This record gives sequence, structure tokens and C-alpha cells, in this order.
Amino acid sequence: MSENVFLVPIEPENFDRTVRSPVDLTTYADRPDAIADAEEARLWAIGDDTGSGSTFEQMEPDDLLLFYDDGEYVGTGRVGQTFLDEDRWASSTLWTAFPATRVYTVASFTPITVSKRAVNRIFDYSPTYTPGLMRVADGRVTESLSTIETALDAYTKRQEA
Repeated sequence: MSENVFLVPIEPENFDRTVRSPVDLTTYADRPDAIADAEEARLWAIGDDTGSGSTFEQMEPDDLLLFYDDGEYVGTGRVGQTFLDEDRWASSTLWTAFPATRVYTVASFTPITVSKRAVNRIFDYSPTYTPGLMRVADGRVTESLSTIETALDAYTKRQEA
């Protein structure tokens, strides 16, 4: 079982369209082979202008994803499957200004509202640390992935109360 955690920056408009709400894939006959049999999926990607691809290569099914925007974590999910979208179908069909060939499906998406400071505390980063797209180092992941998800959910519920 995987214990990888990825911190993932988002662009809100694209994220809302393809992660917060699943994409109805049945309306796209030309979708990539990797998702050809799926009726719907939540899709995200690592932009072509982001790094060398090593973060993408480290992703495995069931890894934990923490999505953030503007100092706040807005969702969690698990890596479903990863695939190279050489034709850039997803980025040209679903996203605006987000060229990407390294695509992954997002399983078990849950919206959250958690401050950057609170997540930084979980992984022992300084309170003001702002990560780019990254895998959290093994030594900083000191709890199980489900325990981390439970803590983030509890934090969100306290904020909403």
C-alpha cells in the first residue's frame, strides 16, 4: 500500500470543471485509450511547464493528493491511474491555458477548507512555507494516509461550525 502524499497547486476554473465535478466522458468519442472505457472521471495533470516529470513518475494508485490554491487546501483525493496524453486531448478539450501530457485520474475526491499553516504543521514545514507541486518526503509523512484525511476533514468541519 502506498504512503505517498502529493501537494498539488490548482487553477480554480480548470479544477472546478474536471476535479470538483467529474467529467462525463461519454460525450467524447475521441478520448485517450487509458480512459476509453470510463463513463466519467475526475482528471488533473501536471503541466508541461512544471518540472522534469519525476513527480509524475512517483505517483502510484491510491497515493494521497492535497490540492491547494492561494494559501488554502481545497480538496483531497487519491491517484487513480496515470497516463501520458501525448496528443494533449485533456488539455485541449477540457482545460484553458493548461498544456499537459502527464494526466491522472482523481479517485475519492473530498472538498476541504484547510489553511496552509495547518497542513504545514502536519508535515513539519514552517508555518509560511508554500510548496510547488511536490511529493512530501517520507520522513515528513508520520501518519497513515487515512489518518491525515480524517484530520483534514475534522479541521474542515470545525471551520464550518
